[in-house]
Parts: sequence; C-alpha cells; structure tokens
Amino acid sequence: MSIRRMGLALALLLAQGIVAPAAAQITDTSVRLQWTAPGDDSLSGTATEYDLRWSTSAISSQNFASATRVAGVSAPLAAGTSQMFTVTGLAPSTQYWFALKTGDERGNWSSVSNIVSATTTTDTERPAPLAVTVSASTSSTVTLTWSAVGDDSLVGTAAQYDVRWSTAMITEANWASATASSGEPAPAAPGTVQNFVVSGLDRSVDLYFAVKVRDDANQWSALSNAPRVDRLLDTAPPSTPSGVVASLQSSDPSRDVRVQWSNNPEVDLAGYNLYRAYSQGGLFTKVNGSLLLTNQYLDAGLPDSAQVWYKVSAVDAASNESARSAAFRVWLAGGGVVAWKLQPAYPNPSSLGATVNLPLEVPVSGPFEGRVEVLNSAGERVRLIELRGLTPGPTQVAWDGRNEAGRETVPGVYRAWLVVGSNKQLVKLVRTP
Repeated sequence: MSIRRMGLALALLLAQGIVAPAAAQITDTSVRLQWTAPGDDSLSGTATEYDLRWSTSAISSQNFASATRVAGVSAPLAAGTSQMFTVTGLAPSTQYWFALKTGDERGNWSSVSNIVSATTTTDTERPAPLAVTVSASTSSTVTLTWSAVGDDSLVGTAAQYDVRWSTAMITEANWASATASSGEPAPAAPGTVQNFVVSGLDRSVDLYFAVKVRDDANQWSALSNAPRVDRLLDTAPPSTPSGVVASLQSSDPSRDVRVQWSNNPEVDLAGYNLYRAYSQGGLFTKVNGSLLLTNQYLDAGLPDSAQVWYKVSAVDAASNESARSAAFRVWLAGGGVVAWKLQPAYPNPSSLGATVNLPLEVPVSGPFEGRVEVLNSAGERVRLIELRGLTPGPTQVAWDGRNEAGRETVPGVYRAWLVVGSNKQLVKLVRTP
C-alpha cells in the first residue's frame, strides 16, 4: 500500500463509532456494545482486528493503553456491517467507559473511537435456597441431590455452590464453622437435578449437611434445609491381634516383662487391651486401665511366680473388641539360666537309707523334660528317674537310694547321668554302709 492509500485507509478507520447500549442490553455484570465495521481500503475491504477496552474512569486517546483490554472480540467483518459484542464479568452498580480501535494487515491502528458509557444494573435478587435430599450413603460418603435454582431466585444460572457438613445441626449462626467440601459441581440451569458426593466422612457419628448458592453479583442464597444422616452402627470387631511375643526384661526382684505384638490394620482402631494369667488355664485379667495406643507394653513389678501368660485384644472406635490372641508364656523363674546344668549331689558320700539330692538348673528356653539314670560301678542301670514339666530355674531331683525293684542298693560308687536330648552330664555318688 502506498503512503497515500495508507492515509485514506486510516481516515476510513477513523469513521467508525460505537453505539451507546440500550437499557435492555445492560445487566448487573455485562454491557452489550454495537458498531459499524470500517473498511480497510476506502469504503471496501475488511480490517484485520479490533482492540476493545473498558475502564471505570473516562477513556481518552492519552489513557487508552492503560484501560482494560477485552479478550475474545470477533474479527472485523466487511465494511458497513453492523457488529456487536457483550462485555461480561463486570461489577454490578458500576459506571464503565468503552472505546475501540481498529487495525489493518500492516499493523496500522486507527485513532480511538467515540467513547460510550454505561452503568451496570443493581442485582438485588439473590438465588433461591436449595431443597437438599440425601440420595445415597456408604461407610465414608454421602450423596446429596437437589434441583438447581436460578441466579435471580429461579431465573438464570447461578455461579457457585458451597456444600458444608457438621456433627451439629447447621444454622445461619454456625454456618461459618461447618466443614467446607471441595469439588462441588457448577450450577446448572434452573430445575436441573444435580448430585454431589461428600467423601472422607466419619460415619460413626450423626452428620448434617447444608448448601448455599452464589450468583454473579456475589450474593449468597439463604441456607438450604439441613438433612441429617444417622451414624452407622458398627458392630464388626477388629481382627484378632497376632505376633504376640514377650520377654523377661530383668531378673528378680523387679520381674519386668515386655509384651509386643503386630499392629492391627483397621483404620478405625482405637487401641488394645492386654490380659494376664499366672497359669495356662487360669483366669485372664486386664492389665491396662485405658486402651493401649501402641503395640507394646512393659508389665513391671510382677509377683513371685514361676510363669505368666499374656493375651492381647484390639478395640475399634465403636468399642467393638476383637477375640483375644493366642496366649504367650513367659517364665519368670530361671531368669539368666540358658542351659541345663547338673550340680554336685549332696550329701555325698551318703549312707544307706539316706536320700541323695541332685541340684539342677533348667533354662527358660526349655526343653522342660529329661531323665536321670543311676548306674552302678559295672555300668548297669539301677534306677531311671523321669523328669517331666519342670519349671525353669533352680530345682532338684531326689534319689532315695533304691533300685527299680524298690530294694536298697549296696554300698559302693555310682554314677548319675542327666540326659536331655543328646546332652549328657555326670556326677559321681558314693554310698556308705
């Protein structure tokens, strides 16, 4: 294009004008503008683009660049064509100024068009309150259902939902303290049925739900009804604890036992109970006063007893208690004894008719059974004494000096063998007249 033609094109571009919007074209958040498209070359052709801007103060050629540019304006049509565009996202009850520039394919821009002003209307009608119902529920979710209301009562489309829940009845007074949800759907056209699932809920308590609706003027509806969802009655106990082990932490006199077990997997687990008995068939009584919150317990200062048995149960948030675990035994006697040991006999020598005592040490790890074989100097067994169910720790076996037939043995040298599995230990015995 020559310099002369450029001047003509710019002149034509200057001839455009924006028509002030009629009252019916103004809402509380939008203004509809109309103008006649200029030509790119004389009275013909088509310009390349528009630059439409608004401001809350009067626009001039000097401050046009600082006004807010409107996105999404349609491209120019053929010269003389009437065009319209609605500017949205405006604030209610606010005066706005609008102006337009037109550019050609060479990047030349017209001067600023005429300036038009419009004041958005005042939106005094907020959305109608919703009528909310509960359409479904699970152990951790509640599905709410409602029919959409309008931006202005029952007309138009609202802008936003705010869904909240609480363990107390929801009112306007406590609305702000109720728990807000996230991910609510966008409001649909009035009358449209909409659903929303509130998840991550604790269904062991009663829950209340309510909704408010916001319009494009940031006005909120009155509070909806607040339906109550009754708590689920949890009657299922947790699984039985497993992996129970216990060990003596110190020897007499303190007698402390540490009991441990595997963690239960339930998400609503509240804690554990520990039970103790002093014999396998004895009465198990609860050790802890309040629920144990970890999977171990130090049972300190136990009484003077040979052994103690433990069982563990799990308790959930609804106070359901599991079955008790298998019992685990800890020997309190014999602390520190790690192997069988046969001590020297007494009295030794012993006279005929006297009983000979054979001191033993029984380890806490067992086994707890064995035998003592008494042999004469010729290597012949004269007496077998079976050892069964011994208690860990120091103990003793008595030999009355008689043989298997019950007759008194003769004076001489004897050998007493302790036999436990493949382990053998020997002491010599002397019997005198």
